[in-house]
Amino acid sequence: MTKTVLLAAGGTGGHVFPAVSVAERLHEDGFRPVFVTDRRGYRIIHSSAPSFTIHRIMAASPYGSTASKRLAGMTQLGLGMLHSVAIMLWHRPAAVIGFGGYPSVAPVMLGHFMGRATLLHEQNAFFGRANRFLARFVQTIALSWAETANIPAEAVSKTALTGMPVREAFSKTGQQGYTPPGDGVVNLLIVGGSLGARVFGDTVPEAISRLPAALKDRLRVTHQVRQEQIKEVEQCYRNASVKAEIMPFITDMPRRMQAAHLVIGRAGASSVAELAASGRPAILVPFPQAMDDHQTANAETVVEAGGGWCIPETEMSAGSLAGRIASLLDEPSKLSKAARCMLNLEQHGAAEAISQRIRTIINGDSRS
Repeated sequence: MTKTVLLAAGGTGGHVFPAVSVAERLHEDGFRPVFVTDRRGYRIIHSSAPSFTIHRIMAASPYGSTASKRLAGMTQLGLGMLHSVAIMLWHRPAAVIGFGGYPSVAPVMLGHFMGRATLLHEQNAFFGRANRFLARFVQTIALSWAETANIPAEAVSKTALTGMPVREAFSKTGQQGYTPPGDGVVNLLIVGGSLGARVFGDTVPEAISRLPAALKDRLRVTHQVRQEQIKEVEQCYRNASVKAEIMPFITDMPRRMQAAHLVIGRAGASSVAELAASGRPAILVPFPQAMDDHQTANAETVVEAGGGWCIPETEMSAGSLAGRIASLLDEPSKLSKAARCMLNLEQHGAAEAISQRIRTIINGDSRS
């Protein structure tokens, strides 16, 4: 009989895409993956892995800035717990894997109390709040980075370095290598993250409009931006005579990444992992409101490895970003070097390692 594995993840790409990668591997290994996420996560999973079963539950942070927000968060977590009980009883999974974010809290806790195999995966270089809370309930904690901060002291013995799961298509791009831009077309990929960001719809297009005319003639921009900003971003590029394709969500990210000479984006864990697997140089703008500022930690890892450049959002202006883009595209050797360094950050076999650990725990050995 095929065993079911429940994968619980928060509603951003940083949590969801690693879960999708692991689900694909679990399916190859003979398991039946089932997702539990929130409304935002449902949209992402449905667009990237529509063949899998997906359940939506309510969840929110209990650490709101006001008493009413904290109460609302706790209420949503409670409702999510009730829904998760029904999901667990319906599917009777052999294992539950949590990928962080508050939608993972109820399924992982229930997995523990119902005697199922349990595992957490931490995507970031800074252990997240939901995972920190859940660490006491699981048998194994899979880490993406060797130097992961904020791990609970009592949970350190449960950790194992598996790396960050990414879809195979990104690794194939990395294997094909990187060709720096010559005198022809320059492909620029701009990704504001699954939540979007106003700065990517305001400052970034303005910066590109300030580039030298000869460079703008060569640019081919793919730009992911909030739905409500599409028209104004399109107008900005039109006024600047820059050829650009604007969209609220990129459904064919591996293909876009393969074509890119330079990427401008957030420093979420899955984004960094996809850049590393693809071997693409990047200018990273960490999301300043990210929980525990984990995106800055991710970006610093990339910068230290030589794979890209970091610009804090508070320090980014159209003028400074335009100068950085122009200088990099004027020296393709810098891009080639960064591409090689970025590729060195790739962590091979992460999804396979997590699938194997789940199989081992199900078979009764939580030490592997």
